[in-house]
Amino acid sequence: MKHSKLALLISAAIFTSAGAYASDENITNVNQSGAENTVVVTQQVASMQNEATVGQTGDRNEAIVTQSDTSLTKALITQLGNDNKGTILQHDATESATATISSTGDENQATIEQQFNNGANAAAVVMQNGSLNEADILQDNGDAANSTIYQNGDGDVAEIRNHWSDFADATITQNVGGGNNAYINQESSDAASAMMTQTGAGNDGDIEQNTQNYGYSAGADDTVATLTQVGDGNRGDIYQSGASSDADVNQQGSFNQADVLQTGDDNMADVDQMGSSDIAYVDQNGQGGMATVMQSGNTFNSATIMQGGVSNAATVNQNGTSNVSLVTQSDFDNIANVDQTNVGNNATVTQSGSASGMGNLATVMQDGLGDSALVEQIGSDNTAIVEQGSGSHDNDIFVYQTGNGNYAGASTELGGDSTVTINQEGNSNYVGILPGASNYYGPNVGAGTFGAENVITIDQIGDNNKAYADSSDFSSEVDIDQNGTENTAIAESWLGSDNDIMISQTGTLHNADVFVNGAGNNMVSITQTDASNTANVTSIGYGNSVT
Repeated sequence: MKHSKLALLISAAIFTSAGAYASDENITNVNQSGAENTVVVTQQVASMQNEATVGQTGDRNEAIVTQSDTSLTKALITQLGNDNKGTILQHDATESATATISSTGDENQATIEQQFNNGANAAAVVMQNGSLNEADILQDNGDAANSTIYQNGDGDVAEIRNHWSDFADATITQNVGGGNNAYINQESSDAASAMMTQTGAGNDGDIEQNTQNYGYSAGADDTVATLTQVGDGNRGDIYQSGASSDADVNQQGSFNQADVLQTGDDNMADVDQMGSSDIAYVDQNGQGGMATVMQSGNTFNSATIMQGGVSNAATVNQNGTSNVSLVTQSDFDNIANVDQTNVGNNATVTQSGSASGMGNLATVMQDGLGDSALVEQIGSDNTAIVEQGSGSHDNDIFVYQTGNGNYAGASTELGGDSTVTINQEGNSNYVGILPGASNYYGPNVGAGTFGAENVITIDQIGDNNKAYADSSDFSSEVDIDQNGTENTAIAESWLGSDNDIMISQTGTLHNADVFVNGAGNNMVSITQTDASNTANVTSIGYGNSVT
């Protein structure tokens, strides 16, 4: 033990303090059991009633405590292993600041620095139980900042930086596993709170809160971020530069990656990934947006949500393997829901052009193998519903809507190689259930295929157009093309095979109704041009053809 060297260091520090300023009721406790341990304690300036406690049991440990211009300040360093290093720097008006460092293993390094005006309830705690861990806490001008780092594994690295962060709260917990890397940066983030928990090994998490608000306004930027990683090799990043945003990332599997970027205000993001090698990306640069990503199942799912504008909401739920979702929303009040199950589904939803209070709505539900759905909506009051049911595979659905008041539904079920394409441009277009038209697929779903190798194409350009199409069983094809105003087309084909229905209407006030029921090579083709035309076709039997 180096009692003589220790006594000289402490006495020199106290002498320096007393020589310059009055120092009242300072308390210093030092306990060393091993060899070649070093302790430096400095308490000076008008630092009345300060306390510094250092305890070291192993060998070659180093502890440094500096408290200046402080009152009622406490500092505690406890190191039980070997070759540990702990540093606590509290200076300027750190009257209520408290700093604690505790290390149990070997070769741990911890630094706590609290600077300038650390009054109120500022506190910093670092506890490391393993070996080869590194932890740094910097509270620059963080009044009431509360920073806590706890590491229970080996080779973990954690850093918390608070700058100008009134009422900021940051917590990092890494345990069980080792080799984790955690970083929390709160820059001028009043009322900000960040929490990170990593339980597995080799996880990497970053939380950055940078509102650039140097003038405190209570509740104006109460940003909150939470990141939890339980598996191994996960990567999670949360960046918040807006005010009052909330982000929650939870990754339970291994080798998942989640990125949340919030640059607007009042945004909320929730990412949950329970599989392995899943990727989630959320970018919110508007205001009042809500984004939810839930990915589970096996591996290699990918979900991307990008939202601008105001009050947009997007939800992606994927359960399976190699599913891909892309949701892009701008303008006002858009809602997008994507639900994909099984293997190899692909969904893309793009919505823009909506007016305030009149948002677009898109819902995609896929259950099968290799399904693909694309929905693009521009305008206001558009609604698109895409359903690909149980057992369907290799199906493609495309919905394009541009204009006002459009509605589209599409569904493929129990078939393969089916394609449904709906393109609506204009006003008050509608594809769905019409009076007197039965539908296998349920309410609010127009078009649709049931069987194999079915193709449905609906193209409507004009005003007040309506279309309903149903192609069932094998090799059926329905093609409806309407260009004009007040057109109506209904087409059905049931229980037959090789049926073809073609309807083309150009002009105004057209109406067409087709019904085919049988098992054979039925063909119906209707073409109406100009105005006030009406056609009604019913074909039941074998080998019938109507033109």
